[in-house]
Amino acid sequence: MGKAEPIRKSTKRRWPRRVAVAAAVLALGAGGAWYGVNHTAWMGPMLADGLRAVLGPRFVAWAEDTAYSLQDRVNRWRYKDEKPKTFWEAPTAVAIPTQAPAASAGTPAAMLFSPAGFSPPYAEVAATGDGVWAPIADADEPSAPPLMFRTLVHPDPRRGFGALAVVALDRASLGLHLVAGTTEPESPRVHLKDRRGSIPPAHHATLFAAFNGGFKATHGQFGMLLGGTEYLPPRDTSCTLVHYVDGRLAIAPWSVLKAGGIESMLFYRQTPPCLVQDGEVDKTIESHGEYAKGWGATVSGETVIRRSAIGLSKDGHTLYYAIGDAMTAQSLSRGMKAAGCHTAAELDVNYAYPRFLMYAKGEGAVPRATQSLIPGVDFTKDQYVSPSPRDFFYVTRERKTL
Repeated sequence: MGKAEPIRKSTKRRWPRRVAVAAAVLALGAGGAWYGVNHTAWMGPMLADGLRAVLGPRFVAWAEDTAYSLQDRVNRWRYKDEKPKTFWEAPTAVAIPTQAPAASAGTPAAMLFSPAGFSPPYAEVAATGDGVWAPIADADEPSAPPLMFRTLVHPDPRRGFGALAVVALDRASLGLHLVAGTTEPESPRVHLKDRRGSIPPAHHATLFAAFNGGFKATHGQFGMLLGGTEYLPPRDTSCTLVHYVDGRLAIAPWSVLKAGGIESMLFYRQTPPCLVQDGEVDKTIESHGEYAKGWGATVSGETVIRRSAIGLSKDGHTLYYAIGDAMTAQSLSRGMKAAGCHTAAELDVNYAYPRFLMYAKGEGAVPRATQSLIPGVDFTKDQYVSPSPRDFFYVTRERKTL
């Protein structure tokens, strides 16, 4: 018994050290996980899906809400005296010719694509160059008239670090296509073996850009029709991007578009309720403010995350895509309206999925992704050219009449 006493004292002395080591490991693990989620594209979805399977969706929603809410509070304190965030060097006013030269004597010159500039919605958080459209050169045809322009907008007066990059694309010269992912959106009507999940080789030579699609099926069951197959049935309240057989595009609630009949539609993809309708921010978003919950926010609606959106001008001649960090549904909708969208719908959200990529011809004319619209986006050179598990859109060069 006399020899046992020193062992008990030694064990007692070890407990504080063990607790300290455990706490340090836990802190490092949590910190590493948080860094990985925000800097590694695959980690966030893997961690979230794993936790949902073990602890349930309510716990994951609570954890996400708590973490993002804390991050937002820290960022508002950290950047309160900083200049507004930008993704690229601010452009000066860009002089774009309004007409292309005539092909020959007596041939009328064609009007060139050039989106109209706009005033920043909140001067107090605007950066130099907000609302000024700068052309993006075609990597394969650098001397050709620009078909795509980019600009920045800061649509949140509380968050100068909330920057939205917007691209305007010429509908008269570019075609829009939708591809179902190899697994998303999940559908009992389509066999996995029939899901290619990549840009078809027939469009490799004319590939111009590609960007993310919509939410996973489990996150809203938003409808999708492609190639005559209804992957998921439409929901009346969902905002819907429709590509008609005659080439027109439309963005509106399904309750408005369904009267035309699906036989007139090449494809449709549904999203949460529209961000912008008839040139105005959705009334539900405005009434709920930044705490609107129906556009990918978590339990309390406080999530301030990376978001993406697609929109159309009133005349349908300009297609818009936007991706922004530190966005709420409200600020995203205001940014899309400011940029010129008459209608707009939210696409996928969170760090891992939103992306807008530009392409150039690679070896054997196989296109390769060469540039992301904004920095900090992980992508591979064969992104979307190789199979993707998630649905996505891509854009090809093609002259057509709208």
